[in-house]
Amino acid sequence: MRIKTFQANTMPDALAQARAELGEDAIVLNSKYVKAGGVLGLGGSTRVELMAAVDDLSVDSPQSPAPQADMCGNAVPARAAVSAYVGSVKEESAGPVEATANMKQIQDQINDLGEVVRRLLTAHPQPGNHTAGMLVELGIDDKIASGVLADLSDVDNAVEMASALAGKMQAYAAPPSFDGRQVIAIIGPTGVGKTTTLAKLAAKFAIEQGKKTALVTADTFRIGAVEQLRTYARIMGLPLEIALSPDEVAAGVEKHADKDVVLIDTVGRSQRNGEHLDELKTFVDAADPTDIYLCVSASQSRAVQNEVLERMAALSPNKLVVTKIDESRDRAALVNLPIISGLPLACLTMGQNVPQDIEFADAGLVARLVTEVAQ
Repeated sequence: MRIKTFQANTMPDALAQARAELGEDAIVLNSKYVKAGGVLGLGGSTRVELMAAVDDLSVDSPQSPAPQADMCGNAVPARAAVSAYVGSVKEESAGPVEATANMKQIQDQINDLGEVVRRLLTAHPQPGNHTAGMLVELGIDDKIASGVLADLSDVDNAVEMASALAGKMQAYAAPPSFDGRQVIAIIGPTGVGKTTTLAKLAAKFAIEQGKKTALVTADTFRIGAVEQLRTYARIMGLPLEIALSPDEVAAGVEKHADKDVVLIDTVGRSQRNGEHLDELKTFVDAADPTDIYLCVSASQSRAVQNEVLERMAALSPNKLVVTKIDESRDRAALVNLPIISGLPLACLTMGQNVPQDIEFADAGLVARLVTEVAQ
C-alpha cells in the first residue's frame, strides 16, 4: 500500500496528480482546503490538499507482489499477510508494566493503520465518478453532501450539477412577498452589512415595486449609522424614524401603519454576548415584525457562520440574507446555511452599490453562483 499527499489549485487537478502517480485505482482517503504561501498566515492562496492511496497488495492485480509466507514457510495471500503483520505486532505490544502506556499508543496506531488497510482492500471505486470531488470543490458541507444532496451522486458535470442543485434549493428559497403589510427587522453580527442591505431592500420595494415604504433605525450605537441611513432615506424620498428604545421602535412602526412595508435596522451585536443579544431581542420584539432577516456574511469562516446561526436563533429569525458574496471565493454558504439552519434564503448581496447589488432568492441563481466556480 502506498499513501501520498497531493496539493493543487482545484480538486480535479489534485485527483489528476494522484491518478498520474498512483494509477487509476487510487482511492481518496481525505481532502481539505489549506493555505499556501503568505507570511505569518497573511496572504497566500487557498489550495486543495488530497491524501490518496493505492493497494499494491491486491491479489487480483496482475502486478501483485509474490505471496508472503507464514512462520512455517507456507505461502499466504497478501491480504492475509497484512492481517498477520498487524496481529503479530499487536502480540509484541504486550510488554512490561512500565512500558504499557507507550505500547498502548503503538497498538492504537497499529489498529488505525489496520483499519485503513482493510478499508482500502475492500473498497471498489467506480472509474469516472468524481461527485465527491466536485462537491468538495464547491465547498458543500460533508454532512449535506452525504445527506440532503446524496442523490446527486451520479452528477459529474458542472452544468448538470447546477440544474440538479436548483431543484434541491427550491425548498430553501423564499424571496420577499407581499401578502399584506410587511414589517421586516434586519439582524446580525457587527460588520455583516445590515444597514446597506436594508437600503438595498428599501430601493427594491419603493423604487422597483412601487411599495409605500418607511424606515426605522435602532442602530444608534454605531458612529455614523444614523447619518448613513438618513442619506439613503433622503435620496429615495422615504421617511425615517430614529428609535432609542423598544417603545420608540414600536411607536415608529405604528406611525407608519399605512405603509406597505416597514424596514427596521438594528444594532449589530456579537453572537457571543448573551446580554447584548437579550437587549437586542427587546427591540426586535417591540416591532412585532412579520419577518426577521438574519444577515450572515459569506466572507466569514464556516465556524463563525455556524456560531451565528446557533446563537442568534434566540432572536427567532425566519429568513436568511447571505451578504458579501463578492468578498468570498466560497459561495457554498448559499447552500450550506439554509440547509443547516432550516431557514430559507430571502435574498443575497454582492457589493456596496445601492440598489444594484442585491438579488431576491432564486433557486436557479443560487445554483448557478455556487457551481460556476467549477466551470
